[in-house]
Amino acid sequence: MTANAADFAGPHCGCRYEKELETHFRDCLLFYIDGRIRFERYCYGEAACLVFSAWAHGLDAEGNILWDKEPEFESQRSALPRILTDVQESGNALQFDGLRKRYVKTQEFSVDKANGYGKLKVFFLRHCK
Repeated sequence: MTANAADFAGPHCGCRYEKELETHFRDCLLFYIDGRIRFERYCYGEAACLVFSAWAHGLDAEGNILWDKEPEFESQRSALPRILTDVQESGNALQFDGLRKRYVKTQEFSVDKANGYGKLKVFFLRHCK
C-alpha cells in the first residue's frame, strides 16, 4: 500500500487518530504535515497520564511505519502499530497490522506546541514546500 503520512494530517498542522474499542489504554497516532508520526499511549482511570510515546519519520512505500527508535521494553514495542494495511472511510479510519481495531480520526489541530509544532513552524511547513 502506497501512502504518505502527511496525507492523514489534514489541512492544518495535523490530526489525531484514536484506537477504537480500547479498554485498558488510550492509544493515539498523531500525523503531522511534515510526514512525522507520533504514537502516544495513555492509561485510563483516576491517574490517567501518558505511559509512553514514540516518534516515526513517516511511512515507506509498503506502508511500514518508520519508527525513529524502538522502545526499550517489550510491552511498549508490541504496542506500536507497524504496517498500515487499510485506509477506510476516506482516510478517517486506519487499520494497522491487519487487526480488527482501527484508529479513527478524532481531532484536527492547527498547532501542537507541546510536540514542537508552534504557529511559526506550521506556517513555514505549509508555505515553504
